[in-house]
Amino acid sequence: MFQAPDDYRPPANRAELEARYAAGERLFPETELSDADLSGIMLDGADFGKYSWFADANFTGASLRGTSFRECNVKCADFSNADLTGATFELAAIESIKATGALREGVKVKGATFYGSELGDDDELPSWEW
Repeated sequence: MFQAPDDYRPPANRAELEARYAAGERLFPETELSDADLSGIMLDGADFGKYSWFADANFTGASLRGTSFRECNVKCADFSNADLTGATFELAAIESIKATGALREGVKVKGATFYGSELGDDDELPSWEW
């Protein structure tokens, strides 16, 4: 389990997230980027973990291969045309997401909530298509 150093602070915006990712950082707990435009961003292998919020975030066309959104809030996020191959949404709140055209092979959603229902091992990442 990741133990944040005393001086850790999550990235405050897209530019800071991209710069830290480019510098090799991959663990970003408690990130709050709700309503952020993260379209086209490349965050393969990033781990956002517990208490991260991406409500209404735009991940359209993003590369999120192997990215962990475990215990994150991604309600109303748009993952259209994103590459979510191998991403993890375990124990995440994923209500009303959009994933039209997203690559979803190997996505894990165990224990994630979707409109009050808990998703099991064999369930696929649900998508609300507007």
